[in-house]
Amino acid sequence: MKKIVLSSFGFFILLCCAQAQKPELPKLSAGDYFNNFQRFTNESPNINAAFINVQKLASNPEYEPTATFLIHNSFAQDFVQRSGEGEAPQEILAKRRWIARPILDKMLVDTSILVKQQVQPLFLLIKVQEAANDLEQLTRLTNEFITSEIDGHDVYRYRAGRYGLSILNVIRRHSELTALSLRLTNKLEARLRQGQVIVTDSSSRADLDKRAWFRFLFASVNFLKSEQTTDPQQKETLLKAAFEYSPDLVDKNHQSGYFYDMRMLWGNEKEGFQDEYLKFITASTDKKQVMITLLKMALVEPSFKENLRAVHGEVMPGTSFGDYWKEGIDASAIKAPPVTLKLLAKNQFSSQSYSGQWILVDFWGTWCKPCREEHPALQKFYDSTAVKKSKNITLLTIACRDTEEKVMVYMTKMRYSFPVAMSDNKIEKSFKVLGYPTKILITPTGKYITVPFGVDWVSFVNKYVETN
Repeated sequence: MKKIVLSSFGFFILLCCAQAQKPELPKLSAGDYFNNFQRFTNESPNINAAFINVQKLASNPEYEPTATFLIHNSFAQDFVQRSGEGEAPQEILAKRRWIARPILDKMLVDTSILVKQQVQPLFLLIKVQEAANDLEQLTRLTNEFITSEIDGHDVYRYRAGRYGLSILNVIRRHSELTALSLRLTNKLEARLRQGQVIVTDSSSRADLDKRAWFRFLFASVNFLKSEQTTDPQQKETLLKAAFEYSPDLVDKNHQSGYFYDMRMLWGNEKEGFQDEYLKFITASTDKKQVMITLLKMALVEPSFKENLRAVHGEVMPGTSFGDYWKEGIDASAIKAPPVTLKLLAKNQFSSQSYSGQWILVDFWGTWCKPCREEHPALQKFYDSTAVKKSKNITLLTIACRDTEEKVMVYMTKMRYSFPVAMSDNKIEKSFKVLGYPTKILITPTGKYITVPFGVDWVSFVNKYVETN
């Protein structure tokens, strides 16, 4: 997991050269305003210049996605109260807040309703943090937040759901505010339940990110709610919901949808509540339910596979763990479209010829730096696994948005020998490839899963295909 960089997540890599300050900036692109704001809050602090750029960005409806990312994922970090290993020293955070607070204040009194709406939920969280020990103020501010940001409002648009959970973490420390905490919890739980996104094969990246966000926050509110009850049956129900809505394989491939919420809410990169549910049912439930839970966990994070194997041996002694594992994969995987492409070596690759085997498909391009960076490991995987265990697994890489000439020059120069096919510009859509590199693991029965971005893919694949 990458640590947050307080200045920017890197969505806009090239900084634009800011011109001398003028009363009115010419209309720039969303990326220009984003980068200028980062420049005037980090490299060359200038409160007025930073405000003008964020104002231009947030007041333009066409730029709302970029404005939302800037304000609620980058700018908001300057107001998050957290501490721990790897975080910026408190004096640096204090200095950044010294710059950020007047910018926020300017946005709150701006003439554009869009600008004020963007920052209102963040502002209310900050006021709650400042009044952390004032029960009267906490009550007033929390009720204001419920009225202005939750009841009848879109809790996703300006990330009010995240700020509501952050407020909950402040007020639940006071036993005198237990009723208010429960009211806020129930309001958030209802809105987050209503917002759950149903996706299809044609769903956009934005919809998939939104699904991941709503699921993660719904899991979070159920976990927090479980801590507010002493009733064992109710606690199990809430922890089960927190477990079931923790990121699945689809969400993990859209971690950008909830990454900042995860960090701002939990600080320790807590990505789900599987461990809490498993611990609870291990102490109070039969082994069969534990085994079912571990299977779901291992399918998302294969490091749990050994725990699953041990419990399977107790629950189903004498039966094949390998068969149980493969059946679990197939029950959750998607039917794979056929893959028929010509390799650079001119022979034909057909996935149907590898029925009964695993197939790892890697989508890449010579233009893709992250793809190139992992090719030494891909070559090693090909030599040590795909070649030596060819009866069990094969490897196919597909060069996308590229030319055969460039790919051949690259492969020769780098002395790589893993098999490459040129994309037909259709196969990416068939597998819903949204970024590069993307790895698809096709099962022996012709289904597939997408290997999550950002994981140790070699370990993930090896654990998945190992059935003994």
